[in-house]
Amino acid sequence: MWDKHNFVKVRNLVLSRLIMFDVRRGGESARLTVNVWREAITGTWIDPNLIERINDPMGKYLIDNLKLGYQAGKGSRKLVPVLFPKDTLEPISKLLEERSNCNVAEDNIFLFLNTGLSIDHESGYHCLKTVVYSCPNLQQPHLLIADKFRHKVSTLFA
Repeated sequence: MWDKHNFVKVRNLVLSRLIMFDVRRGGESARLTVNVWREAITGTWIDPNLIERINDPMGKYLIDNLKLGYQAGKGSRKLVPVLFPKDTLEPISKLLEERSNCNVAEDNIFLFLNTGLSIDHESGYHCLKTVVYSCPNLQQPHLLIADKFRHKVSTLFA
């Protein structure tokens, strides 16, 4: 049986995974809505005719192992892509399934929501920080934050 503590632990782990995987600011991933998730799961943004024409093995692998959604970008009306890796699909589905058992507001639109009947989303920064500091034997956990990771990735691909 799930309780609020299990819910928060899984929410923090999955949100942290998405922040690092998508190389996003913590707040962007934290603001994902249930609607964005449903669109990604149902393949709303992917043209099935284009999928049939993919011959590249890497392209096929990506289609099979990632779900694509879009959300509003920071300070703009542009949509930015959000990739959900396959290993996050089951935990996110479980989070949605267990909402009613874990003291969360039924009308909360956010995928990674606060508990305690709040209608707000969780802080991505604090989720990531909680997960990082719970890992044993990290020599410099303060360096594992989304902004530093984003800057490192942008430097590598520049």
